[in-house]
Amino acid sequence: MELEKFILFRKKIQDFEITPYGFKGLYILENETDVNLISLFEDIQIREIFYPHNNSTANQKKLNVGDKVKILIDLSKFQNYFEKFEDFLKSNKYKLNFDKFYIYELDYHHEVSPVNKQINNFLLLQELINFLKKLSTYEKTTKGILELYFHKPDKICSILIDYDIESIKKLKINKSISELSEHVFEKSDQETRIKLFSNEMINLLSVNDFSFDSVLNNWESIDNSYRSSFQIYLSEFSFEKIKTSSQEYFHELTDRIYSTIHKFSGYILAIPVAYLLILRFFDFKGENLTKDSFLLAIGLLYFIIIWFVLLNNLSNAFETIEKDIDKFLNRIKGEENLVEITENLADQKKKLIPSQKKKIKIVRIISVLIFLMILCAYLIIYLENLKELIIKSPIANTVYNLLLAFRLLTKVLADFLGL
Repeated sequence: MELEKFILFRKKIQDFEITPYGFKGLYILENETDVNLISLFEDIQIREIFYPHNNSTANQKKLNVGDKVKILIDLSKFQNYFEKFEDFLKSNKYKLNFDKFYIYELDYHHEVSPVNKQINNFLLLQELINFLKKLSTYEKTTKGILELYFHKPDKICSILIDYDIESIKKLKINKSISELSEHVFEKSDQETRIKLFSNEMINLLSVNDFSFDSVLNNWESIDNSYRSSFQIYLSEFSFEKIKTSSQEYFHELTDRIYSTIHKFSGYILAIPVAYLLILRFFDFKGENLTKDSFLLAIGLLYFIIIWFVLLNNLSNAFETIEKDIDKFLNRIKGEENLVEITENLADQKKKLIPSQKKKIKIVRIISVLIFLMILCAYLIIYLENLKELIIKSPIANTVYNLLLAFRLLTKVLADFLGL
């Protein structure tokens, strides 16, 4: 049976009596609506049902208008229904376990009935308990009572989170706990804010006692004290310190950019010089095939190192710097006094770094062309020697044909480029 139907049924019960398992009472079927209502019960939801005039067992599915039955209900089958507010608290002391519930004593159906101050205070108290649980460094439950531990550098205290109906009725919290929770826990410096709040709460409770009632009675003072301490904390981080820190990081980023450019400039000079040295030691008379083959292999290895190590590292370095610039610009976004730094970094990201990336592409193209020139020189010098080797080896013959095709391709490319 749904909760809404059960509420209607409960309101029709006469001679009501509370039992250890729930309640019992007289149900009179005055019309077809009453007949249909009791028929909605499942067998497991009814502990016992019988006719009071002869104590014979009744069947809730086969009753008629005019019947009177004594019915015993097991409330463990209706966990979101509560006879008294006290029963509700026992099941929901530290957490509201139901989206919908009904308390007969208050005639309150959650999310259906009008606003109830007692329920509102209960929900507010739940917010406060959740806040304190997040604030605490340790929690434990003993005999159903929650105990929270808090600490400051020179002191540790524990608070038993125990309350009753009177605590709820007397509860008075004017400021939003959800707003306070966001202020303390949802910021980048939350560790500092947690310490500030814990310190202020412990200091104030030390004057009274470390009880949950004391927390409730002094909550407004604890809140105000925390906010005052937080303002003092903020004053220690003036704009000038933020500006100085930003400028230092700006110079660090700039140094990284120009350090990377300096390394790149060194590579630009070193690459052609290294290839020229390799080419310089070639035997253009064609009398030292072994030595020149070794030089060609060195040139190939050097080409691989340039492409896949040096130039890749430079590209990755510039990409990392771009990401760091983005993070820094997001952090100082909206700071009017840091506009100069913002514009300078944005200019470097949009112009300086892209220009360096274009140069890396040019160096890649040049390194390919230089290596192709060395390879062409090697093929021209030792073509006849390679022919003799090819005639003796079928595999070499295949390689030779590939080399001839490559030589023709490079010649066409050279003619096209005007080399």
